[in-house]
Amino acid sequence: MPIKQAGRLAALALTGLFVLSCKKDDPKPEPEPEPEPTERTEAQLIKDDIYKYYKLYSLWETAIPDFSRNPEQYTDQYSSADAVLAALKKLTPVHAAYSGGVLDRFSYMEGLNGYNTGTAASSLLKMDNNDGYGIYVQLGTDDEKTAYPIIYFVEGGSPAQKAGFKRSDYITAVNGDTDYGVAVTCTTTGCSINDATARDKMLNKLNAALDAGTLKLQVRRQDGTTLTKDLIYGNGYTIDPLYKDSVYLSTGNNVGYLALSSFEEIENNNINQQKIDAAFTKFQEKDIKSLIVDLRYNGGGYVDASAYIADKIGGAAANGKMMLTYQVNDYIKNTPSLNRMFQDTKFTGKSNLNLSKVYFLVSDRTASAAEMLINVLKPHIPVQVIASGTRTYGKPVGFFEQVVRDKVSYWPVSFLLKNSAGSSDYWDGFVPDKSNISDYVFVDVGDKKETMLATALNDAAPGMTTKAALNTVNRKGHRSLRDGIINARPDRGMLKKQ
Repeated sequence: MPIKQAGRLAALALTGLFVLSCKKDDPKPEPEPEPEPTERTEAQLIKDDIYKYYKLYSLWETAIPDFSRNPEQYTDQYSSADAVLAALKKLTPVHAAYSGGVLDRFSYMEGLNGYNTGTAASSLLKMDNNDGYGIYVQLGTDDEKTAYPIIYFVEGGSPAQKAGFKRSDYITAVNGDTDYGVAVTCTTTGCSINDATARDKMLNKLNAALDAGTLKLQVRRQDGTTLTKDLIYGNGYTIDPLYKDSVYLSTGNNVGYLALSSFEEIENNNINQQKIDAAFTKFQEKDIKSLIVDLRYNGGGYVDASAYIADKIGGAAANGKMMLTYQVNDYIKNTPSLNRMFQDTKFTGKSNLNLSKVYFLVSDRTASAAEMLINVLKPHIPVQVIASGTRTYGKPVGFFEQVVRDKVSYWPVSFLLKNSAGSSDYWDGFVPDKSNISDYVFVDVGDKKETMLATALNDAAPGMTTKAALNTVNRKGHRSLRDGIINARPDRGMLKKQ
């Protein structure tokens, strides 16, 4: 081989080795970097938590799809925390009688420290305290010509109660404005407003005044006298839930009366416990044979407070017997820190009463822990339910609070409460023994002429009341208006405290 050709071949060989060497030593291309996880906003994290706690605590947990590992796959399709909760509630079992057609019409949330959870506004009372003046009003007339706002309930502990206002007071002037009467037409079947626009104008004025920081209120009492007081809006006043207790004397058949607006905490000998204990001591001393419990404005409260009062009422007849049991989901059942709240409760004989009958005065706003009180006593003592309408509210379930990121107070329905007979089927409310008994707001609380009270007294101690007390048609001029409620007391719920 010529030297020149050999040189060319050697050069080619060296070039090939160089190329092979370069290909072998070249590093593999760097992999594309993983995208940085997108940091979720506070609002998104709150939506995630609303889903997660509903999945953990809900009585209907098995109906909720499991997105526990990636809640955003569910929550990102909704614009707010309220919207997430609304969607979750719609997944619960169908109950056509309820608005929305499902059982969970009760779970709710409210923002803390001004946080806005979405579009839904909360109107629920705070636990143990409330804001405002404590006045609840409807429309009534005493001449069948002009209707005025009339106070049907004053909450214990409120500015209005402390100022001396009471049920049956007509509101005749607010902040000096006396234009609070509206013309009505009355027939044997009821009274109606002549001018809806005038009514709406008056109601708007009154509602605005009840939301203002100060209020000058003038009322006309049933005896014709006038009371005028200046009030300051109460921010977080402490509720006094026992607003009347008394004994009606009848030879050998004394009757007790207990009016409860809600079930606030009863524990550690607090003021609520002291007042309840004192009332039942009086009932025992007067040897009452039956008891009337007025729950017509009671929207519920603490389960344990309702159980305490049930134990007092049950007395000797129920001592040692089962009071209530709970149904919860598997997660709560298997989590000791939660399950301890839901142990069976027995009567322990907190009084020596031996009642022959208990009467409950109720309305369509009687709910939750108030209905629970009726339910747990039914298997042990004869009960009669007397209603201003045709049913109570219907709420055998309750909840406990979960605070979400210090921004939201969250209350998903977590338990179903049953009595000793296993009964909890009052989703549509209790059907009363006596229905459509007029709530006669033209007399004060506890007056024997008040129709619902008179109905119970007439059964418990016949002859104690007059026929006129049982027949509001004969009371010329004094008429409540259909759909005349201006501000109804809201459902408090059935609450457990962690």
